[in-house]
Amino acid sequence: MAIYHTRVKTFSRAKGHSAVAAAAYRAGLSLVDERTGARHDYSRRGGVVESRWVVPLKAPDWSLDASKLWQAAEAAERRKDATVAREFEIALPHELNGPQRSALTADIARALVDRYGFAVQASIHSPGSNDGLNWHVHILATTRRLGAEGLADKTRELDGGPSGRSEVEWLRAMVAQLTNQHLAAAEIPVSVDHRSLEAQAEDALERGDIVEAAVLGRRPTIHLGQQASALERRGVETDVGRVLANIVADNQDAVHQAAIRFERAATDTDRARGHASMPPNRVELGAKSGESYIEDVKGFGRRGVLAIRTLPDAPEPSLQSLMERAWGLWRDVVAAGLEGALRSTLVLLRRLDLAIGNGSVGTRVRKDVQRTLRGLAAVRRRATEWVRRVEAERRAASLLTRAERSLEDFVEQQPRPAGAGLVAWARRRGRRLAAIEQRLDALRKARTKIEDGQEEACANQLSAAVAELETSSKIALDRLEDPLHEMGDPAKLSASTQQATPRPRLH
Repeated sequence: MAIYHTRVKTFSRAKGHSAVAAAAYRAGLSLVDERTGARHDYSRRGGVVESRWVVPLKAPDWSLDASKLWQAAEAAERRKDATVAREFEIALPHELNGPQRSALTADIARALVDRYGFAVQASIHSPGSNDGLNWHVHILATTRRLGAEGLADKTRELDGGPSGRSEVEWLRAMVAQLTNQHLAAAEIPVSVDHRSLEAQAEDALERGDIVEAAVLGRRPTIHLGQQASALERRGVETDVGRVLANIVADNQDAVHQAAIRFERAATDTDRARGHASMPPNRVELGAKSGESYIEDVKGFGRRGVLAIRTLPDAPEPSLQSLMERAWGLWRDVVAAGLEGALRSTLVLLRRLDLAIGNGSVGTRVRKDVQRTLRGLAAVRRRATEWVRRVEAERRAASLLTRAERSLEDFVEQQPRPAGAGLVAWARRRGRRLAAIEQRLDALRKARTKIEDGQEEACANQLSAAVAELETSSKIALDRLEDPLHEMGDPAKLSASTQQATPRPRLH
């Protein structure tokens, strides 16, 4: 899964930023800021794969020297609150190899220079771990255009407002287009999409991909920030952390519900072939009979003594409510495109519905309804298994990328100190490394479930669940003593249920 990420940020003198320091860190160089006299030595830092400098055709030769370029960028700004540099942080597909990522970076850098006429330094960084996914490039740009005489007018169109928004949109589209071109040239069957999740979800709906639309329709997460992240790592709960946790939980629940529910028919839609209207779109879950809970009795739990209270048995759910659940599950089956493989089950549902409406409430009818419910639930679960696995891998990859970015941001914002602060710094860095290892382990496990052959295995499990339900439905139909005349000639019905069962498809 190629990851799309594009972020634009600025470096402001008012915040203590330096174009020279930013360039040194990103390229792994040792540079002296002549304005302040400070040396920024990152020559021993790891993770810098390559750096390139791209300038307009008529730019002076000195602009290809990192030290001279960024000294000039600092010297060109007189204000105390001046913006001294602008950065484009762009994710590079981990599916590409080193030369391919380098070629993509060069094309993106050239496109930026051609459009804005500034000078850029493009530094490719590797992930924070061997199996990481967070390959990315930092494209550091001057805030002024570069001509034959040196740095000139400001690139005001990037400063914000309507113009800035349109330029950011151009950037996102350009990066996506070039990334997809390079992925296609490398014959890698993945792509990225720069559009908003809402736009992608609408497109998925137009294609009829309901589950993908639900996945893309998730709420965007929020950025914790440096202070909140530090507090959360120490176990201190923060307001923004709670909001983020709720968003993540809501998204996971929404994806899960979409995967298991699919698209619901409207409340008053007709059942197929002239029958009564479908039951309302709701599920009534009765309490489990004999359910119990454990209670600590005045501290005895600390000594291993617990009281177990048994709740009174709840009444059995009515047959009508069970049938509503069954029809709800059937709508899921229809949304999954499996109705053609479950003809006997549909016939059985209709007969059971009419039998209950005619007053048949015997033990056999209840058992048939419950057995059908279990079978439909199993089919629905198998029909969404592959989608849930793919989403789990996508989520694991996203979490790993965030962990790797957290480490890089920490190292950039908190350089390795000397003396007494080194131990605390190493501990904080170690926590981020441990988080990366945890995310890596989760990603490896998720990927084992979508490797070659797993999708076919999921399809086979779905076929088995469909066949088992159909067999059970045919047996139940045979047990019904009085076939209902509304359902047609029993002989024709029997013949129709003997047709070859089409292989269901996964969603």
